[in-house]
Amino acid sequence: MQIRGPWLGEEQLTTVLVVEDGATDRELLATVLRYAGYAVVEAASGRSGLDLAREAQPDLIVADILMPTMDGYELMRELRSDSKTAQTPVVFYTATYVVDEARRLAGACGVWHIIVKPCEPEEIIRVVADAIESGCAPVVELPSEEFHRDHLRALNAKLVRTVEELREVMVVAGTLHQRSDREGDNDVGAALGKLRPAPANVLSPRELQVLAAVADGHTNAEIGERLVIAPTTVQSHMKSILRKLGARNRTEAAARYLRDRGRL
Repeated sequence: MQIRGPWLGEEQLTTVLVVEDGATDRELLATVLRYAGYAVVEAASGRSGLDLAREAQPDLIVADILMPTMDGYELMRELRSDSKTAQTPVVFYTATYVVDEARRLAGACGVWHIIVKPCEPEEIIRVVADAIESGCAPVVELPSEEFHRDHLRALNAKLVRTVEELREVMVVAGTLHQRSDREGDNDVGAALGKLRPAPANVLSPRELQVLAAVADGHTNAEIGERLVIAPTTVQSHMKSILRKLGARNRTEAAARYLRDRGRL
């Protein structure tokens, strides 16, 4: 296994192990942290992350909560049972749609810092710096049955969202093929260009959450508090939403959202 990161003379920089099964998210974390001056070790699974943690002895681990085979909870259990890694501080990085339960899971594992993706690079750097400064906090034990119930609920939330996303893709694909058959157009790409995209088909899940909150009349500060993200992150999502929808302002984007859902 290869350890990658900057070095300055004889002094080793603070090392962060990134454990994330998603290549895009893993690359984002690694790039941001290297830019901030950290040495970075990367693992694409919980199992390889555990092996790297034991070998590299990082100063901090940033791990996704929900990963196949060995998820964040199982990774933490293994880390805390090994004297070599028992005191290594950990930050959970997750896109789970049940943030409150994710925080409860994190706290039960002795993880007091969590990054809810997507977020701004500045937020990643801030949370990582805070976690390194705070060090490893003691694990707060929860009753085993209760903890596992929350754990399974969080995993189920990810599966449900994945099914929803796949269903959206299937609906779009079916619409394209119907349009192609009606118009004698065998080019699905051409058919796509003829469709008027709805927000659910062009926006990310987080952008849809932001747009729904805007449509309900919430300010950026209120949306940030509701979704546990910084107001600047909300503004960044809004810029992306306006660009994707071709809307001139948030009012127009909100109206589009409500109209596509039959509420306007």
